[in-house]
Amino acid sequence: MVGSPRLTRPVLAACAVLALAAAVAVVGAPEVPAGSSSAAARPQRAPAAARGVGVGLAHCTFVDTSRTTFDYHTGATHPGRVLRTEVRYPSVAAANTAGEVPGAGPETRRGALPTIFFAPGYDVTPDAYAALLDAWARAGFAVVAPSFPDTRPAAVSAARVGGSPEDDIVNQPADLAFLVRAALAASRTLDPACRVLHGLIDPAAVGLAGQSDGGSTVAMLAYDRSPEYAGLQVGVPVRAAAVLSGSEEPGTGPYEATAGDPALLVVQSATDRCNPPQESVELYDAVVQQDRWFLAIRRANHLPPYDGKNAAAFAAVARVTTRFFLLELHHEVPAAGFVAYGNASTAVATITTGPAAPALPALEFKIAACYAD
Repeated sequence: MVGSPRLTRPVLAACAVLALAAAVAVVGAPEVPAGSSSAAARPQRAPAAARGVGVGLAHCTFVDTSRTTFDYHTGATHPGRVLRTEVRYPSVAAANTAGEVPGAGPETRRGALPTIFFAPGYDVTPDAYAALLDAWARAGFAVVAPSFPDTRPAAVSAARVGGSPEDDIVNQPADLAFLVRAALAASRTLDPACRVLHGLIDPAAVGLAGQSDGGSTVAMLAYDRSPEYAGLQVGVPVRAAAVLSGSEEPGTGPYEATAGDPALLVVQSATDRCNPPQESVELYDAVVQQDRWFLAIRRANHLPPYDGKNAAAFAAVARVTTRFFLLELHHEVPAAGFVAYGNASTAVATITTGPAAPALPALEFKIAACYAD
């Protein structure tokens, strides 16, 4: 959750299966912009077809032993940062009724995959976004999604002392940077603790995405130029970042783009009072670069465009984010065709690019909006 004061969010349920099916059915092959100079240098990989492709699901745990975790239950500080992590990937093994293939081996015939590292919001696990993460996996991506030590639901519900666990968001960019480096290492060299990652990640095709506080975490890692965060990007080869209903974190920054920074996609609902529209507008306007995009959802609450409870908004988000990552992680800059693709249903959402974010209303933050379906 963004804004002040920080208050606890509920654990929100995941996934509308019908919305997922509608979204993945329209994910197509990557767009090649006219006049692109990079298409010949880097061959296109066709995305996995949605039909007949399951989603492999594995769980790994990574521990950053160089840092500590404050325990909001006891008030003690413990060594290490424990990141319980879900790994999704396209699989041709038989899927269960949810379309996932627990424990199945990845589809190896395509080699290393473009990979999205996803940061969940406060008081939710990656499972809350299963519909969206599975859509990405069916489109041919590996998806690596941690639960953060102090803001996962179990830690939030156990909190008793020391303020709000949401304050730990300032430590999450380093968590995410550590996870990217650790996962890339596990892809290069077999790690018995996470065998599924071996050979899975294309290190030249890495993206970041996050929703709500997870979106703010991604924004800090990718664009915060303060000394606390600028050094985190070393060894984190990110080509594209999607900030989904996120913002600049108060007290951090400045946020800006420099040469080599990832392309930016901001997604924001014009009626979201949990992450008011002006928060996303501020971030977009701060990250001044040519390759940035703003998907404005006309009407939706905070989480439903990402968990599938708002089927129309979810379908737009799944389509546009998938196409964005397909282009960017295949080293292609989106062009006019991407705008047309994003504007396929303007009654639901519109996409723009250029020097300024679209004109959206400035709304008052309301905690109740963080709970609304």
